[in-house]
Amino acid sequence: MKELLKLGLVSVPLWNKNREGGGETLNFVEYVRAFPLCLGTKPFGFIYEATQASNMVSMTSSTLVEALLNADRWREMFMGMIGSCTTMEVISDGTEGSRNGSLQLMKAEVQLISPLVLVRVLKFIRFAKQQAERLWIVVDLSIDSRMDGQINHNP
Repeated sequence: MKELLKLGLVSVPLWNKNREGGGETLNFVEYVRAFPLCLGTKPFGFIYEATQASNMVSMTSSTLVEALLNADRWREMFMGMIGSCTTMEVISDGTEGSRNGSLQLMKAEVQLISPLVLVRVLKFIRFAKQQAERLWIVVDLSIDSRMDGQINHNP
């Protein structure tokens, strides 16, 4: 959450424009300079992925947060991209009747309509935090279970 908030304040060029095909890729050199302790060393076999995308939706922030925290509604919102999704565990349902501080372990099958991108099954922790009356931040932290049962953070 802190890293995401810092991203809005950083004045270094964190994104490089792609010459072919458009779009942008994360500038890892600048990212590590701005956030030296966040990524750390990449374990063998792990990959970094980053995206910078934004869009407007026609619903209130609280309705959007509810949809993101409900596996069925989230899958419906991204039909064709989320193949299956389950909430494995609700760690915190929020505070004072609100989704503020909600924390849950989720599992999703992500599929893109592209022969170049394989279907991926991801486990992640989703955290929702209210920053102001109509401002919410929802952050996903990808996790991976190693063969020995330990859970690793996927940078």
